[in-house]
Amino acid sequence: MNQAAVRSEYIKSLGKGLSVLIAINEMGPARISTLVKTTSLPKPTLIRIVNTLVAEGFVVKQRGQESGSGYTATSKVRRLSSAFSQGSLLAQVAQSQLNDLCEIIKWPSEILIPDGLSMVIEVGNRHVSPITLKYFEQQRFPIISSASGRAYLWGLPSRDQQNIIAAAADLSENDENFGTSYSQIESAIEEVGLKGYCFQDYEAPIAGTRAYAVPLMQNNRSIGALTMPSLRDVLSLVEFEESILPKLKEAADNLSKELALHG
Repeated sequence: MNQAAVRSEYIKSLGKGLSVLIAINEMGPARISTLVKTTSLPKPTLIRIVNTLVAEGFVVKQRGQESGSGYTATSKVRRLSSAFSQGSLLAQVAQSQLNDLCEIIKWPSEILIPDGLSMVIEVGNRHVSPITLKYFEQQRFPIISSASGRAYLWGLPSRDQQNIIAAAADLSENDENFGTSYSQIESAIEEVGLKGYCFQDYEAPIAGTRAYAVPLMQNNRSIGALTMPSLRDVLSLVEFEESILPKLKEAADNLSKELALHG
């Protein structure tokens, strides 16, 4: 089919809708004002598209003290990319190790990998974990304000790390919920090196939710993060550092070695 024919069959509204869904996937929770800037769509058009995505179950309005209000993608979006993730080497190698890990630490755990300016869940053990938590609807988290994102950023070369931080901060510069400075982000990432992990608190989907993360390394460079959600009133920082952290680090190290064996 030639280019002219392709253009004649092009559905503009679908193209606009996909651009909005991609933007929400990247930034969620994203405010309408931020989406207008990112997509360059008129505000009335954007609102109609967002309302349609909400009605179809791809997007949900989210409110929370940590993340602020905005629209975020639901797990339904993962169906659009399932063909790319189901057979990944990382998922195949990690699944059995994650299943073994939850038998030891009891809490569920997941591996998140970077996708644009977000971290996305690649594989996890929710289905076999002895401890069941009400989970976030979204499968993607902002790279600079999530535990998994900061753990991942720590293991990157300095230039790559700075480029991602600058891009994410620039994207959020007009978002009133973005109150974290460049220096604060850098300090949080440096702390990963000092402590060997980082954490992020959330008030949704359960008040008091806390996500811990350690870097997942390969060839001296991070490729993602191993995360463990918990409840801060149930598992204290001291308890985590003494009983859970060594096991998370060991699992991340073993997974890195196994990935190296698979090339």
